[in-house]
Amino acid sequence: MLKRDVDEWNQWRVDEPAAVPDLSNADLDGMNLVLANLSGALLRGADFAMANLKGADLRNADLRGANLVGARLIGVDLAGADLRGADLRTAEDLTAEQLEETLGDDRTQLPDELARPARWSSLLDAR
Repeated sequence: MLKRDVDEWNQWRVDEPAAVPDLSNADLDGMNLVLANLSGALLRGADFAMANLKGADLRNADLRGANLVGARLIGVDLAGADLRGADLRTAEDLTAEQLEETLGDDRTQLPDELARPARWSSLLDAR
């Protein structure tokens, strides 16, 4: 459904608020996912390479090991997202402010111009 029509997907998310979409290992390479509601979704290992996620809702999404190389992330809400092991090396429009609200680790690959948030270290130390 997500690949077919983002608006239909978003309506389904409104109609089924308790549903937890499992898109683990999904191939979403190059998809236009502008404003997609992916909050709380299981997206482990999903391939978002070159996808347009402008304005998407990824709050509390499980993106462990996801490929976000070249993904457009302008205005994406990443609050509470789990980015451990995710590849964001060439993600476009990713900001330090977005990263501050996420969970990451030493395997999370970031663009060269962005530093790992200090809170990631404190979260790792707490384990």
